[in-house]
Amino acid sequence: MSRPRVLLTTDVVGGVWDFSVCLAAELSADWQVTLLALGVPTVAQRADAAAAGAALRVEPVKLEWMQDSAADVAHTRQLVSHIATQGYDLIHANQFAAACAEVDVPVVLTLHSDVLSWRRWTLGTAVIPPEWMAYRDLVRDALVRATRVVAVSRFLAQEVQELYACGRDIEVIHNGWSASPANAPRQPTTLVAGRIWDAAKNVSLAATAASGWTPGEVLLAGERRHPESLMAAEVPPPLHPLGVLDRADLQNLLDRISVYLSPARYDPFGLVPLQAAQHGCALLLSDIPSYRELWDGAACFFKSGDADDLRRKWRLLLAQSDVRQAFARAARARAQSSYSAARMAAQYRAVYATTCMRRVA
Repeated sequence: MSRPRVLLTTDVVGGVWDFSVCLAAELSADWQVTLLALGVPTVAQRADAAAAGAALRVEPVKLEWMQDSAADVAHTRQLVSHIATQGYDLIHANQFAAACAEVDVPVVLTLHSDVLSWRRWTLGTAVIPPEWMAYRDLVRDALVRATRVVAVSRFLAQEVQELYACGRDIEVIHNGWSASPANAPRQPTTLVAGRIWDAAKNVSLAATAASGWTPGEVLLAGERRHPESLMAAEVPPPLHPLGVLDRADLQNLLDRISVYLSPARYDPFGLVPLQAAQHGCALLLSDIPSYRELWDGAACFFKSGDADDLRRKWRLLLAQSDVRQAFARAARARAQSSYSAARMAAQYRAVYATTCMRRVA
């Protein structure tokens, strides 16, 4: 009996790619997975897709949160509608535009983030400017059209229900990642990672908190150039920029550092903190609702946006190895028990199965 086919839409800008490749690898034993990449994957990303056992289709379009993307959104809907006729049993959309396609098969929509909750937590406003009204309508349409809607955290599910007046149920499936050995020697080094151009990542707070004392080496991994303007964000000292790391280089780095620091104002899940935890790093996290949901009791938290509090907690972790190691063990235990790749995939398999059964019924 042939395996059922799922079209898994993805993009190449942020954590959605890692999520998609990880899920595809876990599903490959019993589903034929095609990754539809919206954007242009790097050579390393193409290798990721091949290693996951997924077929890869590429469509170089703008994403729905980018400026002047209306034509690209319409094209994405048409493209997914066309591909869906080619023998697929299910569409798993990770973008709102893909979930709005006219298809005759079930659609599972996973929510990873959205512009309105980003604006609320990053800019401190719930006001919707005129230029974002079309985006709001797209999200509302996707939430109505999708057969099932899943969010990567309870935080994000609640934000979307409130901000888009969504009355339907949104299931929660936390992201997962594969466990890694964590017995390599550790250096007194801190890593900050993420899209440096994204104000939600709040990278400058780490630089402020690192001033006036000697925190050791503070590494910064991530894309500096905005995908639209191509303007490179400044990297404030003493942060040392590494640029974009492929998966192997990031994993090698996570095997050596002591502390993973996220000063984010907004991060609906955060795959890099999970990866750091799986590799045995202590987590030093901004006290925002999503991180509390995921890591309460397993990470060292500091007051969001408070450089002084961050500095105090940071110095404690670096100075006291027993405290740091206790947090590292707690984070790794939480990651392995609650956020494994196998657990995530099992939950999505259940969603796929029941969604397809509803269609047959």
